[in-house]
Amino acid sequence: MPSWVSALAIAILVVVMPFTLILKLMLQLPKSVALSHRRWPQLVNFGIIGAITAYTTIFIRSAYYGRSASPVTVLMEFVIAALAYVFGLVLLLRQFSGLYPEYLITTGRSGLFIRKIAYRNIINIEEVARGHGESQLRIETSRGLQHSFTLPTPYLAAFYDRVKPQL
Repeated sequence: MPSWVSALAIAILVVVMPFTLILKLMLQLPKSVALSHRRWPQLVNFGIIGAITAYTTIFIRSAYYGRSASPVTVLMEFVIAALAYVFGLVLLLRQFSGLYPEYLITTGRSGLFIRKIAYRNIINIEEVARGHGESQLRIETSRGLQHSFTLPTPYLAAFYDRVKPQL
């Protein structure tokens, strides 16, 4: 099998499969009341997945099939590929952060995980910062965990109305 084809096959397994699975799961969420960030068209999402797949293919081919390079060079190429992978994942996940009919979804400070919080589990809300049309909130849950949440300022009233019966 040619080196480009095998590198592409590995990149598809590493990038396309997990990213499209995550995207498919997130698209099954109910219609949001308010999103923290704008949702992009599907074509842009697939473009992000394609770009990361292309770079991963190039990295795999150069690291495995390319001429012998120093370990430091391969390590730096790996770090760049890993950062691109993480950045793409964050870009996909943050589009779904926001208010939903029965819960809110946040991606936390790093943006690398998704946390679904039911409104009934929120016991305290603290506004940490406000600026540029966004409000940074710190939400404390009944389990004692604190989560960071960003919401456009015009939707704060809708958020407090959903939480108020529980507080």
